[in-house]
Amino acid sequence: MSIAVMKPTPLVKSGDLTRETVENYSAALGEPTWMRERRLEAWRLFRETPAPNRHDEIWRRVDLSQFRLEQMLPTVRADGPLPTPPQNWAALTTGVTTPGWMLHVDGVAIQHHTDPALAEQGVLFADLGTAIQYRQDLLSQHLMSAVKLTDSYFAAMHATLMRGGVVLYVPKGVQIEQPLRTATWLSAGQRFGFSHTLVVLEEGAKATLIEEFASAAGEGVVLNNSVVEIVLGKGAQLDYVNIQDYARNVYNFSTERARVGEEATLHWVVGGIGGKFNKNLIESDMVGPHGVALMSGVYFADTRQQFHYDTQQNHIAPHCRSDLLYKSALRDDARTVWRGNIRVFRDAQKTDAYQANRNLQLSEHSRADSIPGLEIEADDVRCTHGATVGKIEIEPMFYLASRGIPEDEARRLIVEGFFAPVIERIPLEETRERLLEEIGRKIA
Repeated sequence: MSIAVMKPTPLVKSGDLTRETVENYSAALGEPTWMRERRLEAWRLFRETPAPNRHDEIWRRVDLSQFRLEQMLPTVRADGPLPTPPQNWAALTTGVTTPGWMLHVDGVAIQHHTDPALAEQGVLFADLGTAIQYRQDLLSQHLMSAVKLTDSYFAAMHATLMRGGVVLYVPKGVQIEQPLRTATWLSAGQRFGFSHTLVVLEEGAKATLIEEFASAAGEGVVLNNSVVEIVLGKGAQLDYVNIQDYARNVYNFSTERARVGEEATLHWVVGGIGGKFNKNLIESDMVGPHGVALMSGVYFADTRQQFHYDTQQNHIAPHCRSDLLYKSALRDDARTVWRGNIRVFRDAQKTDAYQANRNLQLSEHSRADSIPGLEIEADDVRCTHGATVGKIEIEPMFYLASRGIPEDEARRLIVEGFFAPVIERIPLEETRERLLEEIGRKIA
């Protein structure tokens, strides 16, 4: 008697993405041959890679019942009229002195400014399309190198259809003291986003990059599938801030990985406010001794929003330190899932790693899952973790009420105070204030 093998049911159905579609997509973008071949390689892997299913641990708690990828992919195209900036685009890009800023609308770089002094030092701060055309030497080496084509279904899809985004390359010894900024906007009629961020800092380089992602509310479901790649050479220092505030019809999938070299320091801040569904895979690979990765996150879910953050601290080299603090607040029927893991490889002796996830529930029907984990193969390490889920305590509410502060205002102050240790790490006041404003609206 034969036993039937039941294949796990995929969470999404791929739809028909043909070779002709990919070739036409690349041609519409005017890309060189080498990039078209890269896309076709990714397309082949995408067709071979199984879609996520509930047997996969990182997808087990995911609800994609209303997501219809098979109806969306066949409509992907790269031609059409040029988009126009949103009326409030200036609020996303300007307002402070900065040596470089960039605005993308629907995958096209609409506005771009770079201080000529940066170019004279060999710095490249360009949109992805321009970098593909003129910097094959850099792109062929680093594009989809930290995040691999084989990493996941969504990584392969992204590599097939990536469009827009920023490339920042800082050569050896160059230090940029003021933040660089980008803003990525999806218009109401856009159904796809495939933004790609590539940051490469060579030995002794220093930079700060602040990216903000937002969209206009529109009809129908929107897919955003982005990738962030960070490569830090010996002694490099990077502050990287990534904040998303998409409209409530956006399904946001993001794959992000940093490779931290010897004696390099990464300070990585993530903020999540918008979107209907968010699935973020975020990893720091400590590949050189004495590297440091500080990973911070703040996210606030309301109504029926879902936020899923999967973080990984991979200690591959010895004498490295990583410290992660992610904080969430949630209300109404929202759900958050944080799944964090510290992995220490066999040769990564003298590792010092910590991870913490704190969750503040503001309603009875919200749900926060916090799942820390450790995988340790070395025997001379210090690795700890912690996770909490709780509600606003009576004592601080009573204290604020006794001083004449209304209940809603008191709740807002407490939530802002809860988030403050993370928000204060954002190295630009304007971005901090805008994030606090959005949090305040959610509390009201």
